[in-house]
Amino acid sequence: MTIHTTTELLLEAWDPGFVVPILCVIALGGYGHRYRGRLTERGIWYALAVALFFVALASPIGVLAKGYLFSAHMLQHLLLVLAVPPLVLLGLPRDAQTSSEGVRSAREQVALPWLAGVGAMWIWHARPLCNAAATLPSVQAIQTASLVVMGLAFWRPILAPRAEDRMPPLLATLYLFAACVACTILGIIVTLSPVEVCSAYMHPDDAMGALPLLRDGWGMSCKADQEVGGLLMWVPACLVYASAILAMLGRYYAEERPSLATARGAE
Repeated sequence: MTIHTTTELLLEAWDPGFVVPILCVIALGGYGHRYRGRLTERGIWYALAVALFFVALASPIGVLAKGYLFSAHMLQHLLLVLAVPPLVLLGLPRDAQTSSEGVRSAREQVALPWLAGVGAMWIWHARPLCNAAATLPSVQAIQTASLVVMGLAFWRPILAPRAEDRMPPLLATLYLFAACVACTILGIIVTLSPVEVCSAYMHPDDAMGALPLLRDGWGMSCKADQEVGGLLMWVPACLVYASAILAMLGRYYAEERPSLATARGAE
């Protein structure tokens, strides 16, 4: 059996309910072994990242995202890009090496990490890819991995464990604001679009018999489902960016205060 064939079989066998708990145990076990099980503030951030990864994929959110509710898919998407990656970075020790010299020089141009983060939002909402991820386990596995990786690429210049790997605060503020604008545009398009963004959610394969509850009990028509998904991309996503912007401004003023005090002392 070739490596290519083995990879295809593993992707087709992707079952979040089985695979994700194993990945979470490995992630926590590896972290605990690497840092000798010390419970620190950073360890708590990392554990929270793993918990949200589990919630996004192996909880009812993950089940509903597989072809039932577009809004559940969007919530899962946001968790994997805007919650898990920054918490992972916050959980790494301050001396952790997350890049090479070549990556740092590319990061100074900010374009690639920014495009990775914004692309994670836009690319997977192209209709063919969105439909494929909602119905095919192999594509869902690729989507999951790419969202986390692209999210890490986006957040690393902001939250890299080592201070010298981070952007200057004002540049980081502009970086985050531009990402917020890009997500707002996508959220508005999804919310107000008269055309189904992801048609797979219109006629799901109701193997669980949950569709009557969702449509009649919860009142989640296809239109309402798409509008809720768009609003999730629009409002909560920008709240995350806004919180990060406030943190960057706080960092800027904290760094400026000692400089001002030194300048006044010199006078």
